[in-house]
Amino acid sequence: MRTVLAAAGAALAVVVAGSAPAFAWHDGCGGRAIECYDKVKLPDVYATQARPVVVRSGYREVVETPVVVNRAEKVLVSPGRWREELTPAVYGRRSERVLVSPASRTYEDIPAETRRVEETVVVHPGGVSWQHSRGLFGRERLCKVATPPVTRTVARDVVVAPAHRVARDVPAVYHTIERPVVIQQASSRRVYEAPMYGTVLRQVVVSPGQRHIFDHAPVVATAYQRVLVREGG
Repeated sequence: MRTVLAAAGAALAVVVAGSAPAFAWHDGCGGRAIECYDKVKLPDVYATQARPVVVRSGYREVVETPVVVNRAEKVLVSPGRWREELTPAVYGRRSERVLVSPASRTYEDIPAETRRVEETVVVHPGGVSWQHSRGLFGRERLCKVATPPVTRTVARDVVVAPAHRVARDVPAVYHTIERPVVIQQASSRRVYEAPMYGTVLRQVVVSPGQRHIFDHAPVVATAYQRVLVREGG
């Protein structure tokens, strides 16, 4: 505050002459100035003011401390019930030999077997014949002439084996296949499920206990605010 008051008292700035000559004019007369004053603007003066602020009001709290114990209780989790239990059928595979085509008999005709042979046949048998001719001087001559037989080679087919029919037996054809079979039939039965119980802990007040009263004082804080002490002039 002393600093603020000292600043408020200095309304004019003092200029001490000595470094340079100054001249003051009074009513049009000039002369040597001893000291001079300039008119200046003083700023506003502010100060920080502290004030109490209630952050939380005071209140009264009542606290009761009963005596509480945990007690185990038996509770029903799920009731008993009857249910149907199904057993599925059991399947397997069985190998089985089945007839694809039965046995049969077929017949095959075998043609005759031939062979070509050649043989000589007599076309004209030989013999003795009389032939007339003329001799050297025109005399008729009768000669006994032997004529050889005339033959020819002839080819022909000879049956070596006659045609016949042969019976052929075709055996039956079987295949092995697998078929699904029921080993055990499906079944069902009724099963009873017993009820399920569990244990839970419940808090039980044994006695009311004591009652305590607490008075809480208000919570006060200090708030700081900038305030104007004096306006500038």
